[in-house]
Amino acid sequence: MKKHIALVFLYLCLFGCEQTEIPIVPASNGPVISTQIELGNNYAKQIFYNIKDSSIVSENIKTAWDIGLENGPEGYRIKINSSTYSQIIKIENANFENTISVPNSAVWGWDNAISLFNNTYIGDYRNSKQLFILDRGYNENGEPRGIKKFRVDSITEKYYILTHSNLDNSEMSSCKIDKTNGSSVIRFSFENNSPIEEPLDSEWDLLFTQYTHLYINNDANPSYLVTGVLINSSSGIEVAIDSVTPFLEINENSILNYTFSNNQNIIGYNWKEYNFESQYYYVKDYISYIIKDSKGRYFKLRYIDFYNSIGEKGAPMFEYQLFN
Repeated sequence: MKKHIALVFLYLCLFGCEQTEIPIVPASNGPVISTQIELGNNYAKQIFYNIKDSSIVSENIKTAWDIGLENGPEGYRIKINSSTYSQIIKIENANFENTISVPNSAVWGWDNAISLFNNTYIGDYRNSKQLFILDRGYNENGEPRGIKKFRVDSITEKYYILTHSNLDNSEMSSCKIDKTNGSSVIRFSFENNSPIEEPLDSEWDLLFTQYTHLYINNDANPSYLVTGVLINSSSGIEVAIDSVTPFLEINENSILNYTFSNNQNIIGYNWKEYNFESQYYYVKDYISYIIKDSKGRYFKLRYIDFYNSIGEKGAPMFEYQLFN
C-alpha cells in the first residue's frame, strides 16, 4: 500500500505541477480598408498620406512651390517641381544681373522621378558658376506659370541663400532659407519668396500627385506629365509589385517571394490606363502593391477606381490591408 502511495506522489510531483499550455492563436490580418483621395478633376492638389493611420497628413496646391532644396547639414541638391511639368536650363559663367533671353539652342532638362535627389538635372553645381533658368510649367488650368532665373549664392550646414528674378531682372529678390530637422526637402516658392510647410518624413508614406515621367529612348517625347503616387523613400518605404496573385490570396507568407524596391516612383501611375475611344480611365485592379513601411510593417494595396461619386476623375480609390 505504501508503495502505491509513493508512486502516486511521484506521479503528482512529475506531472501535477506542469504549467498549463497556452494555445497559440495565429495572428489575424487587419481589416481591409478602403479610402479615396480627392486630387481634383484638374489634379490641383498634392496629398501626403499615412497608410498605418489611414489619414491625410498634409496637402497643398501643386503650384505652391517651385524648387525643392535638400535638407540637412550636408544638403546641397536641388529638384524642380515636376508636378507642374517644370523644366530647367543650366547656364555657365553668365552674369546674373544681365538681362537674359532663352536661347533657341537651349536644352531643357527634367528630374528623374526614380529618386528624390539622386537623379536631378541640376546635379552638383557647387564648384561652378552656374545660373539656372526655370520654366515653372503650368497651373491646374493649363496656363503657363512663367519663367524665372535663379542662382545659389551660398550653402552652409544651416541655410541656403538664393537670388531669383524674372529674366529682365524685375522682381529680383534674395532669400536666406534655413535648413530644418525631420524632413528631407525644403519646398521653396519664388512667388512668396519663402518655403511652404513640409510634413516630417516620419509622418507620411505615400504622396498622391502629378509628376513628370521620363521615357527612355524617346527623343520625340522624352517627358510626360502623369498622375500617380510617389513613395516616401527617405523614410525607408519599400514596395513590391504582384500582377499575378489575386489580391485576396496575398498574405504574410507571400512576402518572402517578393523583391522590394525603394524607387520613389515604384507605384507610379501605371495602375490605370486611359481608353481614348471611351475617354475613360480604367483601373488595373489585378495589380497589387506590397508595402513595407518604416516600422517594418507590411501592407497589401490595390487601386479600385479613379472617379468619385459624381463621376469626376482625379479621385484614386484604393483598398489595403495590414499583415499582423
